[in-house]
Amino acid sequence: MDINFEILKYEPLLDTSAIVSIRPLAPLSMVSDMPGSYYKTLQKPDKKMLCGLFENILGWHISLADRKSIYKDLKQARKKSKCQFVDKYNGSTYLPLLMDYFDIDGDVKIDNLKNACFYDDMWSRCFRRSDTYKHIGGCRNIDYSIIAEKYRVFAEIEESNSDSKVKDKARDDWFKNHIGQFPFYYSTPTTREFVNLDGIFKIKLSVDKQLLDMLSVGLQNNNIGYLGSSEGWVDIKIERI
Repeated sequence: MDINFEILKYEPLLDTSAIVSIRPLAPLSMVSDMPGSYYKTLQKPDKKMLCGLFENILGWHISLADRKSIYKDLKQARKKSKCQFVDKYNGSTYLPLLMDYFDIDGDVKIDNLKNACFYDDMWSRCFRRSDTYKHIGGCRNIDYSIIAEKYRVFAEIEESNSDSKVKDKARDDWFKNHIGQFPFYYSTPTTREFVNLDGIFKIKLSVDKQLLDMLSVGLQNNNIGYLGSSEGWVDIKIERI
């Protein structure tokens, strides 16, 4: 699918008002950028999460590397036009591109709230450590053909009289030579908070007319997106006011 970035050529003009209605279809986990060891959910979506939802509606499924490249060009263009630009990148794996094209007016409200249940669950995060044998520790499976060799080599390294740094380097070297026989990612369980909410988020926006038009067209094809995490499915409606 071709992605239309035409809107980014123009300076944002928040000249239109709209109401966004978001009805959760599954438990949500709306976690802030730097959650630490415990992934605590927010009670209501913030602006960055809405931006992710909007980009999801538009089909902007872009890698972080591509986002950084676009963001760099966007920053330079705004600087050249002397338009105010706030750097929104803080190390998160998600870098928003449409944050300047809307604002939340007032508080996020919840209509027809019947129930809200908060609970903790285990959530699996995927990581990759191609530089160290420690990647192996989180892998559930490895190529069967190297199982015996792996145990033999690591046992020999452990029984050697070398110091810990030399042992670690030997393990790393063996792992790098056999990296293709391990899963690309390893996983680790993390405690994450979810909220099962029976209600509708109502959010008033000041929004760029072009963005609102793009979202309206996108919602005609698919009014289902995700909020906070890829499991947090929601039904979305946008009303121009």
